[in-house]
Amino acid sequence: MTHRERMLAAMRGEATDRIPWAPRMDLWCIALRAKNALPDRFAGLNTVQIAEELDVACHAVRADYTLPRKPEDLALRGLGFDNHPDYPFRLALRDFPMEFHHDEGHYHTVIKTPVGDVTMKLRMTKRMAGDGISLPFVEKYPICSVDDFEPVAQVFEHLEVIPTPQAYAEFQQRVGERGVAVAGGPLGASPMHLLLHDLMSMENFFVTYMEQREAMEQLALRMEPLYEAISEALLACSAEVILWGANYDHDTTWPPFFERHIMPSLQETRARAHAADKLLLTHTDGENRKLLPLLRACRFDVGESVCPAPMTSCTLKEIRDGFGPDTAAFGGIPCVILIDACTDQRGFETHMDQLFAELGSGRRLILGVSDNVPPEVNLDRLDQIKKWIDAFGPCPAPASPS
Repeated sequence: MTHRERMLAAMRGEATDRIPWAPRMDLWCIALRAKNALPDRFAGLNTVQIAEELDVACHAVRADYTLPRKPEDLALRGLGFDNHPDYPFRLALRDFPMEFHHDEGHYHTVIKTPVGDVTMKLRMTKRMAGDGISLPFVEKYPICSVDDFEPVAQVFEHLEVIPTPQAYAEFQQRVGERGVAVAGGPLGASPMHLLLHDLMSMENFFVTYMEQREAMEQLALRMEPLYEAISEALLACSAEVILWGANYDHDTTWPPFFERHIMPSLQETRARAHAADKLLLTHTDGENRKLLPLLRACRFDVGESVCPAPMTSCTLKEIRDGFGPDTAAFGGIPCVILIDACTDQRGFETHMDQLFAELGSGRRLILGVSDNVPPEVNLDRLDQIKKWIDAFGPCPAPASPS
């Protein structure tokens, strides 16, 4: 089987000749490149070529962030959306004037609406890149008070989704049989989740949600048409798998909030994806213990960036059991066990022995590093994980019902 065939089979619950192994390498590359510390054998390589050099599957979720980007691609990032040459759509603002300035890692966007300006300030320094950060931090959120709701609503009503299926097709072709090119949708699984994830500071969101929930829900309703257009662009591209939503945690996206504002969107997107003969992947990275029953009810096909103990309270087995038999887990290797300063060789081997002892059949599993391979990684350990995979052997398909 090719890496792509193996990963798709694992996502679908079909038999594989071995467990797929797809560590995420883009942030590792960005960090070491910023520090001028990238090993010579990786110089000038993109993520597909890095995977080839390591002889692993390529983690290709949303885009290859090692590729150069125009600063203008981040002009709307403060609204939760960036543009990238690998995406199946791009966002553009129509009718309203926009000023965008960037200088030495600082990005400043002002959108002028009839009811007031929407201002966003972001920061992305070389030091941040050296820490493996690929998206800038927010210095000024577009929503600071309820007074900003109307200008932001009008901006969302004037954002245009421009499908770019050929751009995504080129990404898919570049990845080829080395992995599965997952088409990137919104990181906020719903407009309300986007408000929490990107448009407001967390403290401000929680206070406003408790005190002005009706106004916040009205704003979210006005953001829905943009989500509908993004969904249409995703489903029209040639991807086998699409991403929708990211970053769930039972404290910040607490269970009642998740059930009301995130779960319906994931359920609807899953139904639409299946109708278009696609699979739905969502980025579950975070403390998920109290969310597991709700994540299972979402019925997405792949939970990606699965982050187990010791970085969260759940073992990989507990997360996989929580997802249920019809959802694949992508991830499962906590990055701290790959760092010598955090875990010695004996601890690494003990962890991996225990992990593989609890895999059962290994069905619906793609091993990866949650959330990503860190700059301090011991690369030898990435190679050593192949020994456990080889020893484990094939993953059979489930027995047919008699």
